[in-house]
Amino acid sequence: MYAYTPPPLCEKLNAILAQVQNLQPLPTSIHQILRALNKPETTAKELANLLATDQALTAHTLHAANSAFLGYSSPCSSLIEAVMRLGFNQLRSVVFTGLALNPLSRRLVGYGLGAGALWEHSVATAQYARKIAQVLHYAELEEAYIAGLLHDMGKLFLDQFVLEDYHQIVQLMKEKQISVWQAEEVMFGIDHARLGGLVAKKWDLPSKFVEAIQYHHLPSFAWRYKELGAIVNIANSFTPKDSTSLAGLDGRLPNPIAMEILQLDPYGLDRLWGSKRESKCHSRRNVHPYSPTDRSAG
Repeated sequence: MYAYTPPPLCEKLNAILAQVQNLQPLPTSIHQILRALNKPETTAKELANLLATDQALTAHTLHAANSAFLGYSSPCSSLIEAVMRLGFNQLRSVVFTGLALNPLSRRLVGYGLGAGALWEHSVATAQYARKIAQVLHYAELEEAYIAGLLHDMGKLFLDQFVLEDYHQIVQLMKEKQISVWQAEEVMFGIDHARLGGLVAKKWDLPSKFVEAIQYHHLPSFAWRYKELGAIVNIANSFTPKDSTSLAGLDGRLPNPIAMEILQLDPYGLDRLWGSKRESKCHSRRNVHPYSPTDRSAG
């Protein structure tokens, strides 16, 4: 029997990048909706008509509009009313949440994440990112939410490679005292954050999301949107740690540079941590205002 010989680094990297190159584009209807949301002259009726062409998004939008978090006492059955209740910014978050739910709910064996675990982490990061943005008076709260929600999507494309080299990655992390993303960089020539940024670019997402995803571990490397990447970095560090997952091995500490970018000293971080304790972290088993289905039952 022959011993397993890992493929050369460039061969692994080419195989990883091929996944992005072969990735299907986002549906045309999604791009039309996102473009409409970016135009101030778009009316609620025009947006409702676009949403109506996508059955799943129609259901997600109505569900979000009827969420108890919005505080309305009467039910909403009209797409136009749903659009008006949510507003364009929150509706953008609804669209991305609907897109992200199924892929982020997958089991990632390489990372030691069970079905739904990455989704729970992503939603928690998104909610903390919005809360941090609110405390710091960042202009666009929903941008912070979306960036937090999508920050780890590169793991979906790296998982099979992590699984193949799991023991070497763990050994490298322990010997060199480095984080998961740094071990990925050594083993594959790319980490999940940079890979996620390439996916976001392939899907023609706004550059602010591309940068926030790509540089959420190194926000100072972002070209324009350092603040958004820094918010996601700190939000990511606030999420509950799972000691059984690969990410749980490195403790998920905030990057000190992220604190500098946001002009936070340790007292400022304590203030954010206090906000974290006051804010409930919603998982798949809780009602979440942007989740397409009510997962509180059972």
